[in-house]
Amino acid sequence: MNSGEKIMPTKSELMHYRLQAIIREDDGLDIEYLGDRVSYKTGDMVPWYRLGNAEVPVDAIGQLETCEQEEE
Repeated sequence: MNSGEKIMPTKSELMHYRLQAIIREDDGLDIEYLGDRVSYKTGDMVPWYRLGNAEVPVDAIGQLETCEQEEE
């Protein structure tokens, strides 16, 4: 690899970074980082999260939608 060559993060890495930012910004959400485990989807070691009652590998999360509550 050349010193000027840039490595692009994978889709899973970007999702991991996004989830970490969400966790840092809002303590009230039901999201928890569980550490790295083997993914049932790819067989790779990837970050896992608890989203509500479900434990999922980051590479199995296709998209996130945020719901903003309106203040009265």
